[in-house]
Amino acid sequence: MSTLDDRMEICRKVGFRELTEVHDFIVEGARKNSGWLLRKGLSKPRLRILGYDIEGLRRMGYRDPVLREIGFPLPAEPAVKKTPEKVNIDDENDPLSLIKKGCKASDLRSHGITLRQCRVRGLDARELFRLGYDLTELRSEFSLMDLKAVGFNPRELSRFFSGPQLREAGFAAREMRFAGFSVRDLIGFGYNENQIIGAGFSVNELIREGLGRNTSDRDRLKNL
Repeated sequence: MSTLDDRMEICRKVGFRELTEVHDFIVEGARKNSGWLLRKGLSKPRLRILGYDIEGLRRMGYRDPVLREIGFPLPAEPAVKKTPEKVNIDDENDPLSLIKKGCKASDLRSHGITLRQCRVRGLDARELFRLGYDLTELRSEFSLMDLKAVGFNPRELSRFFSGPQLREAGFAAREMRFAGFSVRDLIGFGYNENQIIGAGFSVNELIREGLGRNTSDRDRLKNL
């Protein structure tokens, strides 16, 4: 069980002077999205130290999608089954036929071809990206893992996915640093101390967030 000192340390780290201020902020978060908490570095590890468990947050009004995004282990939302659209392979507007003729994304759009039809015909995210479809379009049909396989980086994907989701997708702490996330962000997303230290942040950045505060840790950090 966390002590009062542990809770007060978290309180100060996330920018509040009193535990009551943190509580009021978390209560307000039930009416917001996950970014409300994550921007303050309040994800599952810190919330647990502060005394908030999943059932308590639910009673406060937090819904499962938000709880999942801030790091609580919940079953993934069931995929919505999409009814395949019938496509006549002999039709002159068949995506594969048009692509064989050299058509790109703009040409397919002009023929009224949807991204869904392209996917039904077996085209994956990489192929569609090469044809000229952008991330905003692809995210409507493909999963985070599909988009990661295309080569999109965390900075690009963070427009549509939360930090914990990017961590769960396997992005390393170093990749998240290159994408512009801070030490505090990575702590909030659930990366552990060793992962964050190995990400390449400066000694001052790490120490400012409470990592490597004693002399031996500082010496170790300087030698990384």
